[in-house]
Amino acid sequence: MIKTFTARSGARQWLVFLVFIMMTAMPAFATQLNLMYEQVITDSWGNEIGYRSTQISSPNDLPVGSPWRNYLNLKLSDGKTVFEYARDTADYLAEPLKLTLSDRNMTAYTEKGSSSYNLNLYKYINSFSADSSKTFLFLHEFGHVAMLNAYPSNYKFSGLDYGDDDKHYLDEILPNENTAWVEGWANAFAAQKNSGMVFSFNLNNTSTLAFLQNKSFAEMTRNELFVGKVLYDSFGSITSGRDKVFNAISRSGPHSSLRDFCRKFTALYPDDKVALAKILVNNSQGKITLNEILDYVNGGSRTVSRAFYDYLAQAGLVVATTGTSGQPASNRPTSTATNTTTTSKPTSFWGRISSWFSGLFGSAQSPIAPMPSASVETNVDVPSVGSAPVGGATAPEIPGTQTGEFDSVNDLAKAQELYYQAFADYNRLMANSGSGQQQIQAAQLRMQQAKERVKQLRRSLR
Repeated sequence: MIKTFTARSGARQWLVFLVFIMMTAMPAFATQLNLMYEQVITDSWGNEIGYRSTQISSPNDLPVGSPWRNYLNLKLSDGKTVFEYARDTADYLAEPLKLTLSDRNMTAYTEKGSSSYNLNLYKYINSFSADSSKTFLFLHEFGHVAMLNAYPSNYKFSGLDYGDDDKHYLDEILPNENTAWVEGWANAFAAQKNSGMVFSFNLNNTSTLAFLQNKSFAEMTRNELFVGKVLYDSFGSITSGRDKVFNAISRSGPHSSLRDFCRKFTALYPDDKVALAKILVNNSQGKITLNEILDYVNGGSRTVSRAFYDYLAQAGLVVATTGTSGQPASNRPTSTATNTTTTSKPTSFWGRISSWFSGLFGSAQSPIAPMPSASVETNVDVPSVGSAPVGGATAPEIPGTQTGEFDSVNDLAKAQELYYQAFADYNRLMANSGSGQQQIQAAQLRMQQAKERVKQLRRSLR
């Protein structure tokens, strides 16, 4: 979750921190991590009467028994702890990272302050039973920081719409593509460092998006789990995919949607059009149309490479041919693709330090992201064919979402876990062709009821 407003300047606190550094024995350089602990203060009867903010330098500075001490020592997939990862990556950011651990009852969010990136975590996070859910929340919010840092310095999250409750949920079709892009990117970023896990959903599973099978492709692109899986699959299914995706983020951003990103990615790496098209077709469960594929990965042009045409034929979107369909583009030699080095200057911080993203994932030896390529493969014209999406029964209507069995759940993290579990059960039934409509409808209703309880508890937060 992100916030679109700008926080009041923390310059005074930062100045005090710098002065403190200069007056004490410290290493040769100072980290850009500004770690804050917001501790609840109670009266003698245990009632909360306020909060006290304290700057700390390590988990050991936290009170003994504080769940935040354990949280900062949780291990990520590369073996680093949450604290170590935040500390080490903060040194490469364009602005200091202010990481606040708070005992308040609020929902985690990230914002761009006047002189720092502010990542705020709140106490409900420590109530999750699975460590992968706890670490995902931190990494998801850090994904927002990564986007802010990669995009031009004047970029701030804007034009986001989370609906009436101003919150986002994994099963939802969000009001616009921009919001799904921002949250989907954060999901993919986090999953890459979280063994593929987005809470209880594993992006390595091919059935993760079964719940979207009755949606149109346009609706899918407004779902944050769909956007996250497309990006996550691109990391592994495209040659040097992770480095290329990160390079495209820093070179061609900001992006307003998955479509915007795909168009700019394939402009940089035209020889990866087929690989990206396969990812879109597979994750859309065949719902993407020919026109949509050409729009996303070919700039809308109906002139494609022979390899791309052959894939479209394999996917059943065009008629297979033994010769050429259309004429090759003039002055285009028939040969394998080659790479050319661009001379355009990067416009963002990570463009200037192109190996930064690799460093985020603990790959000190990771090569610099591949340079953009220019394809010289023979082109083929795609004939105009019907492009209506594949038909399918719509999901059954469900009655009102009274909470029922979830009424007695009063812990936000527990309520979220029950929602994710109910969502996973519904998704499993949608993926199973043998599931009956009544089963599916009952599972969908239960998921909606679980989510409604989460919404109620979120509304009660201060």
